[in-house]
Amino acid sequence: MAYSDNARSASKAGVARPGFDRLMADLVRGRTDGGQPIKGVVCVADDRLYRRAEDLARFFVALTSSPGRIYVDPQGVRDPYSQEGLMQAVRSLDAAATETRVRSRRLSHWHWARAVEGVPHSGPRPFGWLEDRITLHPEESKLVEQAIGDRLSGKAVRAIARDWCELGVTGTRGGRPNGQTVTQIITAPRVCGYRANRGELLLVPETGEPVVGQWQPISTPELWHAVCATFSPGSLFLH
Repeated sequence: MAYSDNARSASKAGVARPGFDRLMADLVRGRTDGGQPIKGVVCVADDRLYRRAEDLARFFVALTSSPGRIYVDPQGVRDPYSQEGLMQAVRSLDAAATETRVRSRRLSHWHWARAVEGVPHSGPRPFGWLEDRITLHPEESKLVEQAIGDRLSGKAVRAIARDWCELGVTGTRGGRPNGQTVTQIITAPRVCGYRANRGELLLVPETGEPVVGQWQPISTPELWHAVCATFSPGSLFLH
């Protein structure tokens, strides 16, 4: 019987792993759904089976719930009932956890490097730009520009949102505009070309000036600062 959880992370908590769960249930029961007895487990690699201490403990309890079973990985046959067999599993877990941390740091550094270079965010396109996230959307960008001017003239964001709804405007995910979404759109640093990351405006280390993105801006930095000043700091959307 083969068990697989392809494209599912073994290192993140809360990720559903139906193949792993089915293996645990079959080990405890001692047989597969088809009635085939389970005498052991052959694994292509430890880190495909477990990368978290909780999963390692769960696996060993299930595997040793019946006597005489073996565990086989690319290093050979292990005795899961012996102290050495358990220590081998712990060492494998530590190596897998280290590799996960290294990969996470590499990914964080990659995202940070892209942010500092002014590369647009991935994910759904921001309101006001086309799918390339660089070119201005001809209709949406004008709405954002007008909304900034209306807000600076004292208009409430809820009133702006109602105007957009009456025009049939929807967000990039299909939702109807409201005061919160309008606030997020017009206070996002990207409207004036600035780049933010994880809630912080990015600055060029050598000059202390904001990092300028590669996309076309809708407004000027002066107008962006001015419109942000009409809101409390907690309502700003640095993204």
